[in-house]
Amino acid sequence: MLRKLSVLFPSSKRVLFSFALISVVCSLLLFALGLYFFLLKDITTRTDQAKVSLASQMDAILVELKSIGNNPRLSCNKEDIRGLRSATFYSPIFKEFGLFNSDYHVFCTNLGPRNFKLFSSIVERIEASPSRRTVALVKSHTLGDRAFLVFYKGEKGIGVSGLAPPKRLGSYVDRWLTSGYAYQLTLGKQMVVSNGADIEGLILDKQVRTLDDWSMSLAVYLPERYYWQMYQSMWPCIILFAVFLFVLLSAIHWSFLYYRRSLPQCIKRAIRNNAMEVYFQPIVSLNENSTHELEALIRWHSPYHGQVSPLSIVEVSERLGLIDDLTWLVIRKVGAFYRQNADLLKDIRISVNVDRHSLIHEDFAPTLAKVMDEWPELKGRLGLEVTETTALNSIELPIMVSRFEHIKALDIRLSVDDFGTGYAGLDFLRRFPYDTLKLDQVFIASLKDDQFTRQVLTSVTKLAKELNMEVVAEGVERKDQLEAVRELGVERVQGYYFCRPLPIDQIIEWLVAEQARKSRL
Repeated sequence: MLRKLSVLFPSSKRVLFSFALISVVCSLLLFALGLYFFLLKDITTRTDQAKVSLASQMDAILVELKSIGNNPRLSCNKEDIRGLRSATFYSPIFKEFGLFNSDYHVFCTNLGPRNFKLFSSIVERIEASPSRRTVALVKSHTLGDRAFLVFYKGEKGIGVSGLAPPKRLGSYVDRWLTSGYAYQLTLGKQMVVSNGADIEGLILDKQVRTLDDWSMSLAVYLPERYYWQMYQSMWPCIILFAVFLFVLLSAIHWSFLYYRRSLPQCIKRAIRNNAMEVYFQPIVSLNENSTHELEALIRWHSPYHGQVSPLSIVEVSERLGLIDDLTWLVIRKVGAFYRQNADLLKDIRISVNVDRHSLIHEDFAPTLAKVMDEWPELKGRLGLEVTETTALNSIELPIMVSRFEHIKALDIRLSVDDFGTGYAGLDFLRRFPYDTLKLDQVFIASLKDDQFTRQVLTSVTKLAKELNMEVVAEGVERKDQLEAVRELGVERVQGYYFCRPLPIDQIIEWLVAEQARKSRL
């Protein structure tokens, strides 16, 4: 059993190494490409989310400024300063508020009264803005660093400015971007805030989003460094996937080999490729003045299954619908045998087994005629042994009679094979013009000891002779069986007692030896 499996599935180190190499390379490439396209999509999605978050925060800032600037009673008394300080205390982003009048003079902050004018560039941007707002980066004494200023001029002429640390804006971007992505938030050409990630190396992708109402721009970068960090973290998954791919490839490979090397597929290819052999077993004439005959028998040695039983070949061929192809293969090889050994076989007939249901097929007789034209050496020498497998129904019976007439018209002899074991009865012999009746070896084996069998075969032999049919006894393996067959009056014998089925070269030697023996008599 193990030897058969080793033939079906050869343990090739080269195949296994190839699968391992393919699995590793494919896993590396697949994860590399998958990660690359994943990051491209991820950076786009995250940048859009960061922009939405930032825009939402800027809208909230504007609402907060409007709530302060739209109060026309604001001045800079203690109550107003206290109100600004309260707004600063509750503001999530601003550290200082200021008020400016219609002339853009700042007159009040939460630190007290003030009197200075806004920069002209800021004034120009407020005036140019349809919503009377703008932003700026300035040096802040309050924060001790650069500050982010937002300006809004209310409908009543009172303006509000809010001062915030730039990092507060960055927090709304950070929540959507992982630490591996680098980003820069700029106001005009000035950078408001960044996450400090290194963007000096190779950049695999860059996404830019703008907030036009605020003159702000968000640029997000995908550094190569981050890509390789992510790729290295995926090594356990890559290894597991490579193992899975190796197992999958191996399973597919062995399944494909098993399918191709399974018996049905091997038989199918052997028939298609004309790879099967034909052996010949002599039908010996007990009359020394008569010539012998041969029966063509299919034989096949599979490179994967060894010597396959002829019964298995026929059974599988029937299941695959290739039984007719198998028949044509044998007949053509018989024709080639005649052509290559014309002198030796000129007086010898050769019979081929045919399933009875093949004869019923409409195209059997026309195809047989074409084969006979292809191999004219077969005319007058070919015989068909019809195997009785099932009983004929009322529809098949007239069809079979018609087929027999066509076959007989081609000068082909007909034999009923394995008579007595199938469905061929005595009435069946009267209906069909058989030339030969072959007694099954089951009866020959019990002929000596079973009186009933002897009586039956005596009657059958007598009937066959009355119908001008030759009788052949199959399965004669011992001398006592031969003597019992002689007593029945059977003159043609087939069996291991004389010769077993032989390949072409050996059957030629046997025929040559028989001719030499007869010539000496």
